[in-house]
Amino acid sequence: MLVGWKRQITATRDLIEMDSLVTTMFGPGEQIVSAVEDLVIFLRYGYGSRLAEARAALRSVVDLTAGEGDHDARWVAAHLLAIADGMETASIWRVLPPGSPDELAQAFTIGSPPVLTLWPPQRDLLRRTELNPLDPATKRLLLSVPTSAGKTLLAQIIICHHLATGSGDVCYVTPLRSLGREMRQALASRLRILQKGLGDDLPDFASLDLNELLRFFWSGSNTVEIMTPERLAHMLRRDPDGVLSRFSMFVIDEAHLVAQPNRGFLLESLLALLATTDTRLVLLSGVMGNAKQVASWLDDSSESVLFSSSWRGPRRLHGILNSTILWDTERVSSTRSKSHPLRKDYDVIGTLRIKPAEASTRELWTRRDSPLGAKRFEFAPDGTDRRNVSSGTTPFYKICATAARVFLHAGSLLMIVSRRDYARGAAETLAAQLPDSTRTGDLVDFLVERIGEEHPLVGCLRKGVGYHHAGLPVDVLDALEQGVRSEKIVALVATTTLTDGVNLPVRTVLISETRFPTQDPAQHFDPARLLNAVGRAGRAGRETEGWIILALQQKPEPADFDQLRPADEDLEIQSSLMSERAVEQLAEAEGLLAASADAIFQLADSATADFASFLWFVFSAQQRLEEMLTSFHIAGAVQRLLGFAQMPPELAERWLALGRRVREAYDRTPSESRHRWATAGTSLGSARALENVATAVAVETHSAHPVMEGEGTKQTLSVDETLEIFASVDAFGALLALPECGKAWTFKSTVGSRSTLVVPPVPALKLWMGGLDVPSLAAELLPTVTNAAWRLEQTVDAISGAFEHFFSWTVGAVIEQANVILEEIESPTRLPQDLTYMIRYGVDTQQAIGLLGRGVRSRRLAYVVGQRAASDGRQLEQVVDWLRLLHIEGWIEEFDATPREIEDLADVTRDASTGLLRQFLSSSEASAKLHVPMEPAPSAPLAVTLRIVDAHLPVEVWTVGDRADRVGIISAAHHSDVFALTSAGLTFSALTDGSAITIRADS
Repeated sequence: MLVGWKRQITATRDLIEMDSLVTTMFGPGEQIVSAVEDLVIFLRYGYGSRLAEARAALRSVVDLTAGEGDHDARWVAAHLLAIADGMETASIWRVLPPGSPDELAQAFTIGSPPVLTLWPPQRDLLRRTELNPLDPATKRLLLSVPTSAGKTLLAQIIICHHLATGSGDVCYVTPLRSLGREMRQALASRLRILQKGLGDDLPDFASLDLNELLRFFWSGSNTVEIMTPERLAHMLRRDPDGVLSRFSMFVIDEAHLVAQPNRGFLLESLLALLATTDTRLVLLSGVMGNAKQVASWLDDSSESVLFSSSWRGPRRLHGILNSTILWDTERVSSTRSKSHPLRKDYDVIGTLRIKPAEASTRELWTRRDSPLGAKRFEFAPDGTDRRNVSSGTTPFYKICATAARVFLHAGSLLMIVSRRDYARGAAETLAAQLPDSTRTGDLVDFLVERIGEEHPLVGCLRKGVGYHHAGLPVDVLDALEQGVRSEKIVALVATTTLTDGVNLPVRTVLISETRFPTQDPAQHFDPARLLNAVGRAGRAGRETEGWIILALQQKPEPADFDQLRPADEDLEIQSSLMSERAVEQLAEAEGLLAASADAIFQLADSATADFASFLWFVFSAQQRLEEMLTSFHIAGAVQRLLGFAQMPPELAERWLALGRRVREAYDRTPSESRHRWATAGTSLGSARALENVATAVAVETHSAHPVMEGEGTKQTLSVDETLEIFASVDAFGALLALPECGKAWTFKSTVGSRSTLVVPPVPALKLWMGGLDVPSLAAELLPTVTNAAWRLEQTVDAISGAFEHFFSWTVGAVIEQANVILEEIESPTRLPQDLTYMIRYGVDTQQAIGLLGRGVRSRRLAYVVGQRAASDGRQLEQVVDWLRLLHIEGWIEEFDATPREIEDLADVTRDASTGLLRQFLSSSEASAKLHVPMEPAPSAPLAVTLRIVDAHLPVEVWTVGDRADRVGIISAAHHSDVFALTSAGLTFSALTDGSAITIRADS
């Protein structure tokens, strides 16, 4: 827009043959355009002189010294003057401490998404004098700011400042994979400007060998790692000294989730362990009612360890949605029941109570002639003894989904439900009311390739509606989140895992909770989860207003609105060791241990099992650290648990008594088993079982595959040979019996069936690693399931739960332990360590594993490229150079690459060592190679221009002038950086010597 304005001003000057329009009627417009340009340059580059020039230009319009007077221009100039004052205060250049390198601010003002100004809580934190987060002497910090107040951006600033000015790597930890994906995307462009690395997106239980495998794809140092608590715990179990020595800062986002059932204790134990070290530790949370207590637990030396703010962004309108039965729409029919022969059906409409800010409540209704659903009752013959009937009654979540259609008129919508099947059903209900979307075509194409045409998600997306839950593949979830951010998806129905911390700005959030007796407590909308969901509506910087609708399946009450404004006591977090269920499990463990000391290995899927495993890890890790003579002493991690700072002494003693029984079991265990059990990441009973499986696999391997004379000293079995070994000792049967498996490998013929189908894992794994697409895989695994959509859904669940998690984790643990045992018995045979990644990713070559680990999101593409590279004899380290030679046209021709896949390959083939963007920003000049040198080369530097259409198309280089000629395209190694440079709005001129172009910033 600014470029267009400048072009018009220049054309007007040329038309009337004047160097300046200041004395004409166009003077005010000229000065405003000049001022806007100056303000943009000030915000992007921090030049204070340009802010002064902007103010002078705007004052000339206000005081009528520019032009002949223009009321509209004066009004605009007056407002811009006021905005300029705010810019001076809020500019990131003015907030960062003196001495900060320019590239730090540029990482945000030039990076994507650009951040030019900071909000009040961000400024207050970065300007504080005591325990400033940018001061390397600040070792402990808890940031408690409301959801949507920008804490994730604060984390980015803290991380980037640490990298730009300090030493050591940074580890960013979040329990939420969706938030990790968002942080990875946001940091990528910022780290590119800083010329720092971003670690690979590895599985939770990745071995360190994969890092070695992937180093061919990145020539710099990986200075930021983004991971879940599970992956950090796995790394610490394997190499505590290496992890603690490598990372000088840990940033823990959504720290309030220490109170979460099941996974909360893992996060609590990690914090307790890290608190025993001198590393920098920053915790972030938007919903922590007892933040002072938690900050004191973190570090009681100063009250400034806690930073809190009550600032909130856009105005929010609260609403309560209830269903209302229209009793005057009664429809009577009969049933075959003798006890309840009378059936009555009624229409149901919605009642919406809204409360703008603190104003009075208004009540609205949906249309009577368009009911949202129906309610059915059955009665005894005398009309009494009424009972609810599920068949014929519309589920409440579908009533809410039907009502959601009304809210779409205001803008995008996020609907939160408590179960996966509710997410699918609500999305289908909402999609059925909408016309076909014209914006989701590319997203639909991607999903058809990934999960199949008949998957119900595909049909929903054709209407602009998606659903999101943990049972979908990671790349599908990422595509859905991007679809919301790019406004291609108008409505997304999700389970609660998406609400915590993820920046998905929408106008309306509709929260529909359904509770039932057997429900997992982790699915409940506690006050913290509810408040996080509220924060998705009207995110600051994207919306001026947000609507929050809470749907309640109950009689309306005036106090219903209080649920949307929970008090601090409602948001207090407590250690999961103090929960009612955990105390019950402790009592059960005490009873078992009274009968048998070996009962410590019977603890499974419980708080006591998690506590015992943590203690076992601490004992093992401390022993190894002492043997290595390191400076780390983590034995105090047990006493540093949050639970011991909160629980009464008598309960603490009971947990410590359990700890003493764990210690006794540890001391009785052979030394070679202690470390294996500690690194498994399972309950102690499962760890022992895994070792037994690994021993059986190792013995069978040594017996079945001895090295014959003359064959060399070592051999690694093939994937098929390894799977045969596993089958011969029924390894998968033992793995599926572990409590950690849960329902990851469960299949049914129909949705409501109580019986399960038997699906052998080994043939399924071979098909999966053989690159078979999901629809074909579903047909092979479940040939007796006639419902194609149900077949696909179960297969996708198995991919997410079994292949991508459980099997890749446990098979990897077995192989690793078996190889150690084989080495101990001096066997020359080894099992392939990369099998675990082949299972995780569904490919069968190292080349494909490398591509997927480095960010290629398409399994199909990675498989095809990997197969081609392997068949041509190209080793992993040769893949990048080969892909660069093919370039975009070759990727399309050889691999049928889609635009999304091309963008991924452009990032993989990017030459990170040159730092083109960093060069340009620091010296106003950079160079990029042509894909094919010009022949003949020009005798002198030739002025050229770049034609850039989209990220998935080559950057074309053309000569300047009336008779422009295409002289080439930018090399694949520099394609991504050149596109990023132009996307950032940086203007430049270019010259070429025939082999490369030199880009110089416009003055």
